[in-house]
Amino acid sequence: MDIEIGVPGQIMPPADRAVSMARRNEADGFDAVWWPCHLMGWHSDSVWTEDLTPLAAVQPNPHVYFDPLIMMGAVGAATERIKLGVVVTDLIRRHPAMAANMMLTVDHLSRGRAIFGLGSGEAMNLTPYGLPFDKPVARLAEGIEIIRKLWAADGPIDFDGQFHTLHRAVLGLSPYNGVAPPIWTAAHGPRMLELTGRLADGWLPTKLDVDVYRSSLERIRSSARDAGRDADAITPGILAYVLLAPDQATLERMQQQPLLRALMVMLPPEIYRKLGVEPPVAGFHGIIPAAVERDEALRIIDGIPPKVVDYYTFCGTPEQIAEEVAEYHKAGLRHLIMWNITAFGDPALAGWSFKAMNQIKDLLRAM
Repeated sequence: MDIEIGVPGQIMPPADRAVSMARRNEADGFDAVWWPCHLMGWHSDSVWTEDLTPLAAVQPNPHVYFDPLIMMGAVGAATERIKLGVVVTDLIRRHPAMAANMMLTVDHLSRGRAIFGLGSGEAMNLTPYGLPFDKPVARLAEGIEIIRKLWAADGPIDFDGQFHTLHRAVLGLSPYNGVAPPIWTAAHGPRMLELTGRLADGWLPTKLDVDVYRSSLERIRSSARDAGRDADAITPGILAYVLLAPDQATLERMQQQPLLRALMVMLPPEIYRKLGVEPPVAGFHGIIPAAVERDEALRIIDGIPPKVVDYYTFCGTPEQIAEEVAEYHKAGLRHLIMWNITAFGDPALAGWSFKAMNQIKDLLRAM
């Protein structure tokens, strides 16, 4: 099967172990290591307690994250082949000019292996820090335009946009070997899908129904063709939670765990309704996890049944997951990021689950 397989990079100390883990991922034959870009995690501090998860005994809070671009540079300098990506950052926290310079630096450290994953942003990473969250898609489109202009320029540029004004702005650092890093976008809605086809080199949605994946990809390719671009040059990816279990009984037990179900809160309300479930929140973009009190957090979790976990994760044995991924491959998928959340279901299975991810990789490659 012609598919690249990515895994998560370690997001918390010790940093040297994050580098050694990425080197092991490379040795094991994975194609990419990806880091999220969060200031705030998805879980409320109010439920990060030992009665709800054993992880609270070893991790002080749910908001521990390395900066992804720094980790990509560190790992890029210590590896030879594996690709490195951020999934995803935004151009609100990072000014487009600074983001352009940082990504070129990472790309030089990794010798041309960096992927710049971008999204429109999330309220939880912006609002508490006094940053704007208005017109996020327009901000992203303008930011990408600025980045591409700076990467291509051989002298000062001017830019007069809705959100940014540049006058005689320069970026003297050139792309590694003259090839700019690919930009992949996290897109789900119509405007973001159109933007992806018009401006991006790859597509990175979170897991969605396979038929929706197929139709969304065609929408991206149509947008690319309308913009005079090569539609087939856009890499179709997916970021998917993976919940591994040795048998069905274990899987069903894990799907009941509160902090695992809490991760499903980012699904849009229409998906909940499609599954016959009343949405527990109006939309995850309005949630600031650190501000959610325990009673409210537990109410939200209670409103997320296991069938939502079934929908939003690749879950089951390695063989079952490989078979499901194969259906997405038929729909166009070419880069899978397996985000292992097994530890939220049962920390005792965490070590086994990462070995099982190797098995999924081997099963997919053998298909």
